[in-house]
Amino acid sequence: MPFPQIGILEIFEPLYIQFHDEEWGVPVRDDKKLFELLILSQALTELTWPTILYNRETFRMMFEDFDPFSIAKYDEQKLRALVQNGNMLSEPKLRAVVDNARQFIKIQQEFHSFSNYCWRFVNNKQIKSGYRYARQVPAKTPKSELISKDLMRRGFRYVGPTIMYSFMQVAGLVNDHLSSCFRFSECDNHVKMDPNLKLVKTDGQAEATINTCSSNDS
Repeated sequence: MPFPQIGILEIFEPLYIQFHDEEWGVPVRDDKKLFELLILSQALTELTWPTILYNRETFRMMFEDFDPFSIAKYDEQKLRALVQNGNMLSEPKLRAVVDNARQFIKIQQEFHSFSNYCWRFVNNKQIKSGYRYARQVPAKTPKSELISKDLMRRGFRYVGPTIMYSFMQVAGLVNDHLSSCFRFSECDNHVKMDPNLKLVKTDGQAEATINTCSSNDS
């Protein structure tokens, strides 16, 4: 899911602007960071990006600094404590995070890293969209549908194609900053500095994006 539709006051929320200016669309190779972004993307089914970012440290404490090995060990008592403490995610989502951590580790074992697993879907090349208008940005793509289907086959939950496209955007597998946004070329430069990544053009159709360079779909 791309960035949520937000009001004008929320657009200028400092954390939200910082997220756009420093993180969204930057290629990520670190597994722990990818796991964090996967959890935050899944939270979009219940929360907006501004809310998620405002409570990011709470998420960090809830999920052991986004360590999949620690989360995979959560037992029923730990889960019940999270639920009873009235945390931001519903019980099914909390349970899914734990289940997904266990499957995440299996992927690491099979592909040597979750990063290897993710980037193979785009042939190790960041997709550079170059859209001019927010309405052109899709809520999902054939690539996100493919990743979604494969993750669900492996036992992941709450990884539908819209969620996975949001993950692809924030993890930099796709650069969906509008071509007029200053971050479009900056994220391009991040790729040029990484010898493991190349750019590839793509086509697409649309519905949403991010902040000043975006809007969103639920």
